[in-house]
Formats: sequence, structure tokens, C-alpha cells
Amino acid sequence: MFIVTREHELAQARVLSGAVALADLAAWTIDRSSSLLLPPGFRNYLHVTQAELLLVPSIEPSCGDLRLVGRAMREARCDALVVKASTEGTRTLYCAVGHWRRDGNHWHHGRRLWLSRYNEPWLVADPAEAEEVEVFYRLDGGRLRAKIEPPTYSDHGFAAGLLRGDAYLAAVWGEL
Repeated sequence: MFIVTREHELAQARVLSGAVALADLAAWTIDRSSSLLLPPGFRNYLHVTQAELLLVPSIEPSCGDLRLVGRAMREARCDALVVKASTEGTRTLYCAVGHWRRDGNHWHHGRRLWLSRYNEPWLVADPAEAEEVEVFYRLDGGRLRAKIEPPTYSDHGFAAGLLRGDAYLAAVWGEL
């Protein structure tokens, strides 16, 4: 039996508000009246029609969670952005981007919010993760497309962009 605790509810609220904040930055509209019908296990997934995307706020462990999201991607035939809030250290969001393909889903893990000096949002590789640092995503209102051209930044600019992203999330969460 699963008992919902106050901490569990707070974690759910944090990740949901973070996912909605990413949607706002990307100028996505969450389609509440979507014709997309998913089974009950996927009802907490948010559908972004213009981006052909399932926006998935999650507090579940990653491995089993991504298998479940993968099933939803195949049923919906669209990409997914799994959003998790950090539980220790710097309060931030960690994202996994899943691209739906007929021959199987392809994932990019360990993405974090990076904001330019002009508040242009990107998902970039977390510097603590060594995996696929050359793949970037510009959150620009459309589909998530992997880009190999990074946002313009130097080493100092990279760290500053991550700090701006974390400060934005802190403001969303009322921590400033």
C-alpha cells in the first residue's frame, strides 16, 4: 500500500509547477481539451499539441518511469519531456528528452534549464553529467529539435546561464 505523505505532495507540486514554468518559457500551450486519449496510467501527462509533446512531471525513479513514458510515446506517437525536480543540492529541474521514432524511442538525459542574458530558454547538458554534452534544445514554441549549435556562451556564460535558470525556478517556487 502506498501512503501519500506531505513531502510526496510537496514534491509533486514542485515538479508540476516547474513543468508548467518550462511550458510558459517555451510559449507552449498545454492542451486541456486534447483529443489524445491515453490509458489511465498516463492521465497526469500534459499534452502540448503544437510541439507534438507529452510533458511529464515525475517524481518516480528514472528507470521504470522512462519505460512507462516510452509506452505512452508509442501510443501517442509523439515526443516526451520528462521533468524531475532535484531532491538535494541546488534546487533545479532535470529533464530527459525522448524522441519518438517508429523503430524505438531515443533519449537524451541530464538536461537543465539555461537562460541567455535575454531570457531565451534552452535545455543544455548538466555539467555534472558527461553524457551527450553536444546536444542542445532551444525552447521556442515548436517541437523539441536537437541542435548541435550551442547557445552563444563562454565557460563563464555557461555557468551564468544555469544560475539564471535556477533563479527563474526559485522565483516560480517562491524561494527568492
